[in-house]
Amino acid sequence: MSKERLTAFTDAVLAIAMTILVLELKQPAHATWSAIWDLKQSYLAYFISFVGLMIMWNNQHHIFQLVHKIDGRVLWANGLMLFSASFFPYATKFVDEHFFSSTAELFYGFVFLLLSIGYFSVDLALIKADPDNKKLRYAINRPVKIVADFGTKILGLFIGIWFPPAVIFSTFIAMMIWFVPERRVEQEFDQFDQSHHKS
Repeated sequence: MSKERLTAFTDAVLAIAMTILVLELKQPAHATWSAIWDLKQSYLAYFISFVGLMIMWNNQHHIFQLVHKIDGRVLWANGLMLFSASFFPYATKFVDEHFFSSTAELFYGFVFLLLSIGYFSVDLALIKADPDNKKLRYAINRPVKIVADFGTKILGLFIGIWFPPAVIFSTFIAMMIWFVPERRVEQEFDQFDQSHHKS
């Protein structure tokens, strides 16, 4: 399978998940601003879930510019990532309807944690599929961000046992770590362009 088919399939699954997210949003009880404000928790959960999927999609497509080879391990790792992404509409509605429930918040946090595991599994599988791709390895090798991502989410899950909303807020903080796609990819392309022009 080519990387284009894999990214196309990933795009389709994420597009469906994002569409279902907005379809699951509650309608205001009345056409008033106060009724809309009453749904602030619904909008917050929707916003964080949508942005979380969008950030993951942006970063994956960014990295895939450097990908030359994929194999079965990449397909299965990508499947794990999409499995967790498919839970987003369900988990978002769950936490929306039980915002101050530790069970709902922890479930929501675990879905985000599983998405991170799936995403980084794809990165690891890509390196194993093409061990000679030094540019890809350099772009993916960002341990500080990875530790910060998992550490923030796990800390939020721990605090969420006593203060449930900590989960959704810590998830948002962890997302911001990846808001700007990896700049190392641009560095590699800039180096390629410079060497190409010199030749």
